[in-house]
Amino acid sequence: MSGGAALPTALTNFVGRRKEVADVRRVLQRSRLVTITGIAGVGKTRVALRAAQLMRRAFGDGVAFVELSGHSDPAALEQVIGHALEVAGGPSPLGVDDLVKHLADRRLLLVLDTCEHLAEACSRLVQELLPAAPGLHILITSRHALRAPGEHTVIVAPMAVPEPGLPVADLAHTESVALFLDRVAAVDPAFDLTAANAETVGELCRRLDGIPLALELAAVRARAMPVERLLRLVHEHGRLGQASGGEGRHATMQAAIAWSHDLCTPGERLLWARLTVFAGTFDLAAAETVCSDDELPDGAVYPALAGLIEKSIVIRDGDARHTVYRMPDAIREFAAAGGEAVRLRERHREHYLALARRLGTERTDQDRVEALARARADWPNLRAALESYAADPEALATGLEMGLLLGHVWVFGGRAQYGRRYLERLLAVTDGPDRVRMGALLQLAHIAVGQGDLPAARRALAAAEEPAARLGVLAGLHTAKMLGTLSFAEGDLEAAERHLRASVEGLKAGGGIVLRNATVELGLTLLLAGRTGEAGDVLARARALCRAEGDGATGAWAALALALVRRLRGEHAEAEELARAALRTLSTLRITFGRAFCVEVLGWLAADRGRPVRAVTLLSAAHRLWGHEVSPLFGSPVFAAERARYDRQLRDALGLQYAKAAAAGRALSAEEAIADALSAGSGPPEPAAASVWAPLTPRETDVAELVAAGLTNRLIAQRLVIARRTVDTHVENILAKLGFSGRSQIAAWVTRRR
Repeated sequence: MSGGAALPTALTNFVGRRKEVADVRRVLQRSRLVTITGIAGVGKTRVALRAAQLMRRAFGDGVAFVELSGHSDPAALEQVIGHALEVAGGPSPLGVDDLVKHLADRRLLLVLDTCEHLAEACSRLVQELLPAAPGLHILITSRHALRAPGEHTVIVAPMAVPEPGLPVADLAHTESVALFLDRVAAVDPAFDLTAANAETVGELCRRLDGIPLALELAAVRARAMPVERLLRLVHEHGRLGQASGGEGRHATMQAAIAWSHDLCTPGERLLWARLTVFAGTFDLAAAETVCSDDELPDGAVYPALAGLIEKSIVIRDGDARHTVYRMPDAIREFAAAGGEAVRLRERHREHYLALARRLGTERTDQDRVEALARARADWPNLRAALESYAADPEALATGLEMGLLLGHVWVFGGRAQYGRRYLERLLAVTDGPDRVRMGALLQLAHIAVGQGDLPAARRALAAAEEPAARLGVLAGLHTAKMLGTLSFAEGDLEAAERHLRASVEGLKAGGGIVLRNATVELGLTLLLAGRTGEAGDVLARARALCRAEGDGATGAWAALALALVRRLRGEHAEAEELARAALRTLSTLRITFGRAFCVEVLGWLAADRGRPVRAVTLLSAAHRLWGHEVSPLFGSPVFAAERARYDRQLRDALGLQYAKAAAAGRALSAEEAIADALSAGSGPPEPAAASVWAPLTPRETDVAELVAAGLTNRLIAQRLVIARRTVDTHVENILAKLGFSGRSQIAAWVTRRR
């Protein structure tokens, strides 16, 4: 499982918990719904991750992890999980039916982490999913059970604490002490458990009730003070561990956090409270921009942040290129911004509006990859900023502008459904400047076309005409381009050519990404109109334009379109080379629907080259590669007809082998499917059953069937979206191959074959 559903990597050693992990694994073998419960800070997530990691081999489709602490809307639960699983869907928001369809045939372990605030929604969802997906197992972490039918719970209690007077060797093997020593070693490698300090360490673990987070907070102080001083501070802070049961342990956890709070400097405490405004991870620049003021200047933010990291209040994450930070939930809940909350939320949304402005600029390919990675990492904060603007009647126009600026994230970052709903919501309640409103309507139309919701795209474009007219010629050319895109998707190639050509000729030099996209789409339009020579020329110009501008993504689309041109000319080897080059680029840029279409085209080419098994495998894999943000084949009737034609041809060629090849394609992961498609697939043509339509080609078969249906050549051309003269040629070839002299003989021959 890839992307947002991958198991996170732990940054610290896993200590103890053998019994709990074994219990989870054992219960998962006999129950398909298991909930790990326990108080805050007890280590539920670590136990779940360890058990899931050890059970990966038992699930053919892997393990998927979805973290829910940053999501508070029960109505969006299916969408959050669907996005993490890269579920294919349609233009409507993802629902239970989409998840069921995606999971029905999979053997998968789904881990839903931190569900207590969404317990009712999670309970309803698992009751829908489990009966419909027999290979699905669900592992939940929550402070309390879901109370769903068939649910089994595994309680994670605090770690065992030592009895007083244990020998040093036995003490070191007590779970809570072992964890404390492991975490102390990370900050003070010279620390040793000795006879002199053994009783102090044991008493400290007892006073902290064996709660892992409390032990870790204490361990990080061991570098600054001896354990004897740590124990005195714990005694002085309050009545730790004197209540009984879970209530007392919760009080211990809160007291341990409060103790850590008291040990912080005033600047660290102030930053701690202000950092709670972030919805997910954050970087240093965000902390400095949002949290600094006269009381906490820019230059004081990093020293305070470093102090919080040393005390394990804040955790450092990220990679060598970009360091981010996060705060554990239990610690976040302890501190709140109080009277500063409104001001901090305003600064928070202003910072992420500035980030959206940077993301909205044209970029090189590498910058585009990094920008999308940044947007994915910052998504909880970007969404919080968007919702803050949407909830503020005085800031609706700014919210609409932010929605427009994030267009690249909507289309290529896997957030098209949210982006569409957000734009629709704000367009309905605010006008905004003409430039912003027109841009938002064009963006909305673009998303709707990709989702196959062509009527919605048409409505958005109609609404864009008025602000575009006020803005002048350039706005009209941008609108013309989008009208061409919509006409292409509707199958109206004449209108598509008219609008796209007007856009290309009007924009010329300096047209940017709009010109490059319009040129590629014009080439595709000419291709489907049967004018392959013109299409090849236009697409060659598009590739040259993309190379000059350093736009590898659009250049890859041009290469893929050229592959279709070469395919129609019968130049299959050259077509495959172009399609594989496009796939390499679009995979590197992580454009999900782009790589899906590349694999689709390579499947068509495999069929053309006499490799039906490979073709079915690739086409089945391609169907799973289409993400939930874009309809398969972009909802295009032209491409859908081509896919249907190949499906008929391949079923006819393979017979009973078809189902086996299709299952093999469905079983491939995204990475495996791409690797398979990128391989040359060399070797002799695969043996296939003789077609009942021999000696006609698949396209000639389509024409013959329409002749038998009584259609004229002009109507056949419209139905198949090809040129009239191309149909004339096909009919002549059919008559010659079959030795017939008229259309009635073709009709009789087709009837016999049926």
